[in-house]
Amino acid sequence: MLTAEHSTMTLHQLFTGDLNLLQRFIDALPVQCFVKNVHNQMVLINQAGAHMLGSTVQAVRGQSLATWFDAEQMARIAAQDKQVYAQSKTLHFEETLWDAQHAQFLRSVTAKTPVFDAQGQPQFVIGLMIDVTGQKALEAQTTSELQLLELLATNTPLTDLLEAYAHSFEFNFSGVMCSVLLIDPDGLHLRHGAAPSLPKAYCDAIDGSAIGPAVGSCGTAAFTRQAVIVSDIARDPLWQDYRDLALSHNLHACWSVPILSTKGRLLGTFANYHLQPRSPQPQELQAIQRSAYLLGLAVEHHHIQQDLLRQETALRESEARYRTLVEWSPEAVAVHRAGVIAYVNTACVKLLRANSPADLQGKHIIDLLHPDDRARGLARAQQAMESGVAAPLIEERLLRLDGSIVEVEIQSTAIVYDGAPAVYVVAHDLTKRHEDQETIHHLAFFDALTGLPNRRLMLDRLQQALASAARKQLFGAVLLLDLDNFKQLNDLLGHNMGDALLQQAAQRVLGCVRKSDSVGRVGGDEFMVLLDTFASSASQAAQYTETVAQKILAQLAEPYTLAGKSYTSTSSIGAMVFMQGSENRDSVVKHADAAMYQAKAAGRNTVCFFDPAMQAQAVARAEFEQDMRDGFDQREFTLYYQIQVDSQSQIMGAEALVRWRSAKRGMVSPLEFISLAEENGMILPLGQYVLEAACAQLVDWAQQPATAAWTVAVNVSARQFAHVNFVDNVVMALQKTGANPLLLKLELTESMLLKNVEAVIAKMNAIKALGVSFSLDDFGTGYSSLSYLKLLPLAQLKIDQSFVRDLLTDPNDAVIARTVVALGHSLGMRVIAEGVENAAQRDLLASMDCDAFQGYYFGRPVPPENIPLFL
Repeated sequence: MLTAEHSTMTLHQLFTGDLNLLQRFIDALPVQCFVKNVHNQMVLINQAGAHMLGSTVQAVRGQSLATWFDAEQMARIAAQDKQVYAQSKTLHFEETLWDAQHAQFLRSVTAKTPVFDAQGQPQFVIGLMIDVTGQKALEAQTTSELQLLELLATNTPLTDLLEAYAHSFEFNFSGVMCSVLLIDPDGLHLRHGAAPSLPKAYCDAIDGSAIGPAVGSCGTAAFTRQAVIVSDIARDPLWQDYRDLALSHNLHACWSVPILSTKGRLLGTFANYHLQPRSPQPQELQAIQRSAYLLGLAVEHHHIQQDLLRQETALRESEARYRTLVEWSPEAVAVHRAGVIAYVNTACVKLLRANSPADLQGKHIIDLLHPDDRARGLARAQQAMESGVAAPLIEERLLRLDGSIVEVEIQSTAIVYDGAPAVYVVAHDLTKRHEDQETIHHLAFFDALTGLPNRRLMLDRLQQALASAARKQLFGAVLLLDLDNFKQLNDLLGHNMGDALLQQAAQRVLGCVRKSDSVGRVGGDEFMVLLDTFASSASQAAQYTETVAQKILAQLAEPYTLAGKSYTSTSSIGAMVFMQGSENRDSVVKHADAAMYQAKAAGRNTVCFFDPAMQAQAVARAEFEQDMRDGFDQREFTLYYQIQVDSQSQIMGAEALVRWRSAKRGMVSPLEFISLAEENGMILPLGQYVLEAACAQLVDWAQQPATAAWTVAVNVSARQFAHVNFVDNVVMALQKTGANPLLLKLELTESMLLKNVEAVIAKMNAIKALGVSFSLDDFGTGYSSLSYLKLLPLAQLKIDQSFVRDLLTDPNDAVIARTVVALGHSLGMRVIAEGVENAAQRDLLASMDCDAFQGYYFGRPVPPENIPLFL
């Protein structure tokens, strides 16, 4: 970055010195170089840059970029410049540009460096542009080729494979329209294979075109078996018979290469069409030739597959013996006579890890039976030979040729083979079944994310621990721990980050206990720990349990690294020491759970042991939560409004505040139910009700001249704002009530804006576009960077009441209030102070040019029907 007087002096010296020498210097650079001013006028450009624009240095210098770029491109350039000036450092931008000199799109990386004048105002942008087209094309081409090979390996139908590859090639090379033509069985014509972007009418017209020496690019390439590059269809004689057809569809160039088999047999052609005359660059021609080779493998593979199908059909129809033996069966098949193996199929060779059937033929089955199963296996073989009926299924162990053991399910029956009695054996490999059983067991008893035992297994182990405690007359202990504010992490950073935190937390807890202890994940962010205390007294057990729990607390409080960034989390732990069989499993879990909630209520990041008082609190909490849900269903929640006044003490609107008038509990303070609603998810329907009720109130006020211009401020919770449908919910509230969006103001807190700032800004802009404005509530109490403040589409800052309360007695609070007012005004925002309780506070804030006020001095929150009392 060049700044202030240094940048001005430097550029002044450059442009008033030997400009020709400077021009010669930058012309020698192998990359495009330019200097432009804030009006997008070219101050300096080298020959490479001018050539890319299809012009000369003299013609470009002094001209506006709008001469060569359309409005959309200019808007993108302006956004880049704004970002460069805002961050005051060199930034790199990757984009696709049109190279007028070579008539092609290119991928480039542009490094832009800002230059400021002596007053710190933006003056110039210095740019260096590097062409990475070849590199990107090679990377993209390699990816496309790998995808084609993957499709080939999965036996994707040829038509789908060709279409997918053509799409991928077109994506990698801008402006290209691909065509794959396949040779007709008659060997004289080309048939349509794939052309996802060419007009259907054109594809239909060339379907069945002849192969010949002057039949466009494709027919000629198929005839000569060489690449045919036609850069201008309008002028090339090869296109004499198809010129009008191509030009009618705006096709002006066609490069075609033959698709050949590994033995040089013609399979078809692969062509690239363009909407303007042009010749291929070396990397483009190389990509086309590589593609033709890979497509040849795909088409040849398809032909081989078709041939194999025909051969298999013929084999099934002509070979009666192989129908019986099921030569190609995936199950291992063998035939033995008097215990000597006479035949094995391919699956049997693979099962016993032989190199060929010859390794097994002639061996006695006793050499392949596990020593413990030999007597039974020989008896079954003899029984099958003598009775001539199938022996029942049985599991046996076989010895492979490499010495390993495989468990199989054996079915034996007597047959006639080569004119003599024999035993026909089918062996089913049980390895996969056992692996599946182990997988099913793991899924049933272990958590897929952390690999820890799940709730089902932990409860089973707890039952065993209770029985062991009774038998050994010792104490055991259970810990239930919950990660604090985990839902907020999920809402703000996403479930991927939440999963990563859970995995790291699981490993930390495991590191805090002995191998004889058990750790499991029993809920979303809940873990259970079973401890063998080996203590014969409750005090000893509690002391050991406390030590382990504190160790876990400390480990879980250490910073986590999530996606390269540091994140701090804490936990709340409930502990329950159980005696010799005096507790049942469910009560132990219930008591530990109650203790955990007590730890949360105590401020989190702590350990609490269960006592009977906790149970009463847990029951009370559950009842309160149910009452809250019932109250919402019974419409017991309502809105109160606290007026807001301007500097002339005129009412300008009000803030909507939710209240719960419970039929069972009377008037319930928001301090009691808001945090619980956030925790249990009720904040979403409750927040939507508040939003819609406030909008309905706006409609009512609009009917009266005295209140028609009033605004309503609505508090939005972090969880509500983070919801994926929040913008739609605001739209729905406005449409449902018919409220004027210009009179609706949403109040956000600083903590809501700390994570994923770009997404927050995008969501706020979407709502602002509706006409709704934003106010930043409790400003000054959070930790958000002031650098983000100027980026947020805010209309108002609200001075937190904690600064207003001691405004008259604490000089620091007065300085903070004055600073917030000045900051808000400098950013074009209005400022309102909340918590104003007396005239002295109001007058001091007014002397600071505070725009609006709210507090008990002007009026307490009241039902909407009491609002007229303030008029």
